Amino acid sequence: MKLKLTWLLTLFMAFVMQFSFAQEKKTVTGTVTTASDELPLPGASVIVKGTSKGQQTDFDGKYSIQVNVGDVLVISYVGMSPAEIKIGASNTYNVALEDGNTLDEVVIVAYGEQKKESVLGAVSTVGAKDIEQVPIGSFDQILKGQSPGLHISSGSGQPGTSAKVRIRGTHSINGGSDPLYILDGVPITANDFATLNANDFENITVLKDAASTSIYGSRGSSGVILITSKRGTSGKSRVKYSTQYGISEIGQLRFEMMTGSEKMIFENWQTPGKWTDEDIATAPNTDWSDIFFRTGITQTHDFSVTGGNDKTQFFTSVGIYDQEGIGLRSDLQRFTARLNLDHKVSDRFKVGVSTSIGYSKSNFISSENGINLNNPFAAVYLSNPYDLPYNEDGSYNTGGVLIGGNALENLETNVSKRADLKLNISGNASLEIVKNVTARVSLGVDYRDRKSETGASPDTYFGQNAGFTGDQGGYSFTNSYIANINALTSLMYSNVFSDVHNVDVAAHVEYYKYHAKSGTFSGFGIDPKRLGYASGITAGTDTNGFIPEVGGGVTQRGLLGIFANAKYNYDSKYFAEFTIRRDASSRFSEANKWGTFYAVAAGWALHNEDFLTADWIDNLKLRASIGTTGNQLGIADFQDEGTYGTASYNGIAGISVASIGNNQLKWEESEKFNVGVDYGLFKNRLRGSLDYYIESISDLFIDQRLSGTSGFTSIDSNVGKMQNKGVDGQITGTVLQKKDFSWSLNFNFNYNKNEITDLGQVDEYELGTSIVREGLAFGSHYAVGWAGVNPANGQALYLDGDGNITDVFSDENALAKWGSYEPTWTGGFGTQINYKGFNVSAQFTWVNDYYRYNNQTFFQENPNFSNFNLSTAMLDIWRTPGQITDIAGFGNNREFSSADIEDASYMRLTNVTIGYTVDPEVLENINLFSGIRVYVQGQNLYTWTNFGGFDPEDDNNIAGYEYPTPRTITFGVDLNF
Repeated sequence: MKLKLTWLLTLFMAFVMQFSFAQEKKTVTGTVTTASDELPLPGASVIVKGTSKGQQTDFDGKYSIQVNVGDVLVISYVGMSPAEIKIGASNTYNVALEDGNTLDEVVIVAYGEQKKESVLGAVSTVGAKDIEQVPIGSFDQILKGQSPGLHISSGSGQPGTSAKVRIRGTHSINGGSDPLYILDGVPITANDFATLNANDFENITVLKDAASTSIYGSRGSSGVILITSKRGTSGKSRVKYSTQYGISEIGQLRFEMMTGSEKMIFENWQTPGKWTDEDIATAPNTDWSDIFFRTGITQTHDFSVTGGNDKTQFFTSVGIYDQEGIGLRSDLQRFTARLNLDHKVSDRFKVGVSTSIGYSKSNFISSENGINLNNPFAAVYLSNPYDLPYNEDGSYNTGGVLIGGNALENLETNVSKRADLKLNISGNASLEIVKNVTARVSLGVDYRDRKSETGASPDTYFGQNAGFTGDQGGYSFTNSYIANINALTSLMYSNVFSDVHNVDVAAHVEYYKYHAKSGTFSGFGIDPKRLGYASGITAGTDTNGFIPEVGGGVTQRGLLGIFANAKYNYDSKYFAEFTIRRDASSRFSEANKWGTFYAVAAGWALHNEDFLTADWIDNLKLRASIGTTGNQLGIADFQDEGTYGTASYNGIAGISVASIGNNQLKWEESEKFNVGVDYGLFKNRLRGSLDYYIESISDLFIDQRLSGTSGFTSIDSNVGKMQNKGVDGQITGTVLQKKDFSWSLNFNFNYNKNEITDLGQVDEYELGTSIVREGLAFGSHYAVGWAGVNPANGQALYLDGDGNITDVFSDENALAKWGSYEPTWTGGFGTQINYKGFNVSAQFTWVNDYYRYNNQTFFQENPNFSNFNLSTAMLDIWRTPGQITDIAGFGNNREFSSADIEDASYMRLTNVTIGYTVDPEVLENINLFSGIRVYVQGQNLYTWTNFGGFDPEDDNNIAGYEYPTPRTITFGVDLNF
């Protein structure tokens, strides 16, 4: 890898040099003023477009900068519309900036883009500067705390692992609540982001309400995330190289576990005489965290070139990402490449193409979260400290409760790896048929091929005791692929009448096809010398019993959409928008195949009214929308017909009904209402938005009970209802703006109240450790109340159904008053300070009213599991009558109760960056670099929480022994040529 990287760098630098010479350089000067009163603007930014080369104007608004003929200067100032000037023969360029830059910003929306002023939906955008330079294997985790209503929780710190993403809460019980992801117009598979390079992204737009998502019809119920990659611009080619080097370590350790001597003393309390005084005095004290955790190293290298002329523009990039995880043997290597082209064939005909390829391979830990033979993260805490990882002869110390040796042997000996290849290709062509009428066609493909392999040697304890046929190890290979194909044809009309009537109308036909196929092969009786290869298995016979197992599956589904939308605004004051879509899905029967979805939205830009004369109000827009979206996630592709599977009778293989079909199934439907306000005050130095919403979801997919005579216990039906109601908002303020100094703050939040309002023929049912009940929020914990320990006899005490204290545990006394694992409050806030070439920024995320089962303390503070190591809290176990403690005495079974449900609310310092941009005047004599920036950043630096488990942030309701989220310090350099 290092040799290839050196070769690429050499080739790249040679390529860069071609753009660095033969340029006509000169120094230009000028003054930047306000257009309204011609006052000078001190501290205005003057940047050479496409570079980091630039400066700020002095107290008199003057600047002087060295440029090339043909360069474009971008002049900007907070609260003002930016201006661009192309450098020609003149040496003086004075600029007058207009007020109100934010209203002219272009926002990416569904199937196109709009000026921010005309957007009527609840939409938020995360720009390139907020997602670049963060070394994370899966881009979705970069978005934490960046957008109101967008809650992201990491289920694992394993390299490349995707996060759980929710937009304004949960939208289904048995169906899916993942948003729809669109990359350059092509739907991409959720939770499959390790092969994408976030440095290629120009922006990410989050669509939340019906006005912005109903155009996606049956796929927009849980919100939409639009990802737009970078594209070329006209002018001189610009080259950028960025590199990072990061060091990761485990974050805050929240458990204080017993030492070797403490654990021996504890075991003597339980079994007197088990250990002698000498044993206790000389007890080993193995640091299992030091064995299973390490310092992780991350390196990234990104090259990009962008440029073009009036006809053709291009953007191309190559990225290398290499992460060594903090968990032993976990890693991720990724290579990505992208080429985006746009070409104007004529004034009326344009074409474009976006292509990207990503390849990643990883060694991963497949057993995280479980309490089993090979979970190293459980072994860190549950391995007895007096046990050693190796025997005297150097072999692994395995067997029985020796979870540490078992996990270590499995990690260092056995195989668990994966390789992904991802292609994303899209093309489009647009033709202006007649004036104001344009036809556009686009076709895109998102393809992923995955190969996964696991292997266990017969020489390992795991290979002999994990249930492999013959107990002599095993090997498994799975190959799967997923292909998403999306074709769109559009006809668009846009015109302005009498300078005040702005009309945009579009009609579309969209076809989407999903195809997935997988095959799995498992063999047994492994030759240790060929572990990890299919050739290492023993051929199966009736005699040795090593009969291989094969399996696989294939599925597909299709979606046809016919839709239209119309937009109107009068004199940029009054806005109206209407959308209607008809979708047909192959998942439903002919009777319910089609669904209709709509949205109506209106807006009023008060700042454009003559009666609003306050000069401190730059933007004040009211907007409202109502509409419907649908959901078909969570049911099988052939659920309406039923499926068959393999079976046997009296040892004879056959086929039987595997699932019963329901041809009455139809879409889950969400009706969304949203009212909001966008504002910009004091030259847009204070700007933001505030939204109130109600989402009513009906026809939820819920399992309905069947008579036992049917041979099945339940059937999927449309019977449930749910509601989300809440408020979200964001505010950004420029506190100070001086010549060499600026300071800004940002804050966003979401309050979401969820309630299940109808469950059909039942009032409630249990779902894992939670209960689904009318009147409660989804994810409500369901447990027997904990009442402490009886000081007289050490018995655990609980609450019965009437709230009385009892020493009898019964699931019938379970209550649902312990909160929900779906948070009510989420958000983020941050600050940024710039002084001359220095900048400092910090970003926090926070979650409140959020409760989780702490399965870790259940194991570590439970006398039932005294074979494993325990928390030092167990040293307070009840031993004598009258003792006051929360730890029940020996022989008392500790059951799951409200004692194990903890408030997991938290605030986390997710990112701190300190950077320096080299003064352009220093670079002028080098004649190679147009900009240099160096920086250091920290991620997941500190977490404030009362939660007692590994990490309060997680993607499920039970806190197990997952791969912890690492703390990372990264050093980076950006070079612009």
